[in-house]
Amino acid sequence: MDLPFETEDEAAGGGTLASTVLVVDDEPVVLDVCSRLLAREPDLVVTQATSAEEALPLLESQRIDVLITDKNLPQMSGIELIAEARRLQPTLEAMMITGYASSESVIAAFAAGASDYILKPFDDLRVLRAKVRSALERRTERIKGREQARDVARQAAALLETGQDAPEPAHQALEDELRSYEQTVKSGAMTGRVAVVGSPEAVQMLASEGFQAVDLPATSPELEHCDVVILETGESRWRMLAEILQSRSPDVLLLANPQADLSDLLEAIGLRLDLVGFGSSAGTQALPERVRMLLVSRSIQRAQTRLANALLLFHRSISRR
Repeated sequence: MDLPFETEDEAAGGGTLASTVLVVDDEPVVLDVCSRLLAREPDLVVTQATSAEEALPLLESQRIDVLITDKNLPQMSGIELIAEARRLQPTLEAMMITGYASSESVIAAFAAGASDYILKPFDDLRVLRAKVRSALERRTERIKGREQARDVARQAAALLETGQDAPEPAHQALEDELRSYEQTVKSGAMTGRVAVVGSPEAVQMLASEGFQAVDLPATSPELEHCDVVILETGESRWRMLAEILQSRSPDVLLLANPQADLSDLLEAIGLRLDLVGFGSSAGTQALPERVRMLLVSRSIQRAQTRLANALLLFHRSISRR
């Protein structure tokens, strides 16, 4: 179904800067927590619904980038809502909220079109923000592995419906990977190497917050192998570095110093850089939280890849029987 309110450019992430997140849950407390937390992000617009029936008209009338829905809704279930939402908006990313994740429930959610799930109660609220960021990145990049995981999950769900089940070792392996994934998410791991170019003050602040931050010159080949690279506008080669690194592995942040002029900021916007604050004192206050979110997001993505691989093995074990 082609939606009149969503162009191909917008679906690929090239439309409006703000992204819309729809949260569906019949518990007011969950709606309030999710909405308050995500509304702090300046580029997110949060919409609420208390049931699938209330959510469907929103999905039919406006672009939704990320759907977060409880599994157990009053009438239509969250899994059914995800399937319908993906039919209405194929580029949408969906996450399921559940109190307990079993292999069957995760397979059903992935088969319907979800790419992640969230356990409640929320132990670390930062994880929710990181997961939404990961979902938006998947929506933009259309990561092939996530689509393969959905296809495998659909096939596994179909086999399970016919009465076929996986051998106990494969079933246990998937359950173990689910637990591992949950532990990775709950821990909010900040593992990863962070490099700073042009700001010793930022290095000191990040190190004091527990990050593995190093000060590297603009010419260092090690920059390409870091998880996060922070460029300071006082470094004359930040534009060249930004263009190079954006096509490589690291996430790139730009820290604007007090002397940054309007042309610097406009160029940063044109390069779609993540701009963090102004000045080494005021700006770096927001820096640790942003770096933490990026590292958590990377940790979640790695865990999702392992989970997708476990799901593939689970499916293969059923198919062979």
